[in-house]
Amino acid sequence: MTVVIGLVGVVLGGLLGAVGSYVTTRSGLLMQLEHAYDVTLRDRRLERYEQLFHVSRCVPRYWPRGEEPSRADLARFRREFHDWYFGERAGGMYLTPAAKALYLDLQNALFEALRTGPGESGDSPVSAADSEAVRRCASELRHQLVEDVGVAQPPRMRWVRVGRTEPPRGRAAQGLS
Repeated sequence: MTVVIGLVGVVLGGLLGAVGSYVTTRSGLLMQLEHAYDVTLRDRRLERYEQLFHVSRCVPRYWPRGEEPSRADLARFRREFHDWYFGERAGGMYLTPAAKALYLDLQNALFEALRTGPGESGDSPVSAADSEAVRRCASELRHQLVEDVGVAQPPRMRWVRVGRTEPPRGRAAQGLS
């Protein structure tokens, strides 16, 4: 009887040890695979985000007086963003949900700014309200890109967002539109 109990104990211990090793090894391998995927995605996203950040230079924080874009310029900007999104490198495929929402907001703001009213042409200047909406959307998108790739003092907690860039103050603000 003692031998049977000892044998059952050995078999049961071996079986539990094998199951424990399997579960531990499997979860470790899954974590390694997920980490490798995340690193690859981050590297690819970084390349695409750098390109988008570069494309967004056409919509700066402000336009100096006399250098405001026309509707034709905004149409060109919209095409550049569109080409980045659907281009050969498929940049839009790598946007996080938050960045995609802000990208689409920018595209919508550009589309709204392109609408011409009675007596306006494609070369007419953009209204101040449309200009501000486009610049605000571009700024929010750039902030999200920075947050997504984890640069420029990344937040330690996921729910903390990098602060907005403050508008210019004083004399600099008076000479700008």
